[in-house]
Amino acid sequence: MLKSADSYLHTYISRIVPKLREIDLYVKESSGVMSYESVARVLDISAEEVRRIAGENNISRITRGNFFRVMAGGSSFICGLYHREVECGSPYVYTRSDVSYIYQIDPETVNRICDELDICEVTAYSLPDLLAKIAV
Repeated sequence: MLKSADSYLHTYISRIVPKLREIDLYVKESSGVMSYESVARVLDISAEEVRRIAGENNISRITRGNFFRVMAGGSSFICGLYHREVECGSPYVYTRSDVSYIYQIDPETVNRICDELDICEVTAYSLPDLLAKIAV
């Protein structure tokens, strides 16, 4: 039996959820133009990377309306997770391959655990059960 700290669920709860909350609050509390430095801080990337991404996307000023375009182009863990989520279409119901791709978990492992748990499609309700059985 996995201990909580040894599972991907622990990573999800301790690393992903708090970061998503931080980003959500940052965006909600921001009004007007966001500085490259503050965007870099919240996304765990450099201000230079923010400038590069903004330039590549013809973004002259970062606002709530285009923040997530910058996030999708970032190189940090959370930016990569978001980019893959968007690539999959941010579905309400995930396929096993979606989960494997978004969270970068071995597809065979995801399939095996889903079979054990009798999960055909993964939802927000079944994802924690799945992640709890995956070792990190």
